[in-house]
Amino acid sequence: ARARSASAARLRMLRPTSLLLSFAVCAALRLPPPHVGRAPVQPPTLHTPTTAHASAHAWLLGASASFALVPAVGASDVSWVGPTKLVLGPLFTIFTLLFLFRTILSWFPKYDLNAFPYNIAAWPTEPILKGTRKVIPPVAGVDITPIVWVAIISFFSEILLGPQGLLTIIQRKGGFQ
Repeated sequence: ARARSASAARLRMLRPTSLLLSFAVCAALRLPPPHVGRAPVQPPTLHTPTTAHASAHAWLLGASASFALVPAVGASDVSWVGPTKLVLGPLFTIFTLLFLFRTILSWFPKYDLNAFPYNIAAWPTEPILKGTRKVIPPVAGVDITPIVWVAIISFFSEILLGPQGLLTIIQRKGGFQ
């Protein structure tokens, strides 16, 4: 009964956090609809087999030519990059600190990870570490999965947000050109 109440309390704490995180990610990644002007297409008035076949080819040629002239979606609009960087930067930093704290906690197995100060780092990271432990088992009794995740998060942080990161380059150059 005690374990059940602890897991229920853990779920009550994670729901608002995950909901807030979901809203932040959705707001950051929302793209405005593309503004593409399109002329109305008029079907041919004569429907003989010869004219219908010729008009279908003309329509297909016109449609393919119009798509060649339309820039790619997001090619010139980079307004989404700033909010995305504002969400990803703190998210990467927080999870890096949580995984570093989990690394230190793995050195002291006598601490209860469901107790107050330790559950702050244990509850958000445990689902990720549990799956990773199936792939990377402990080495000589030492759990190395938090260090693996610190490396993964640092890699993605540098690739996306660093001085030569993809989002930084897109923001600096003004789009995908």
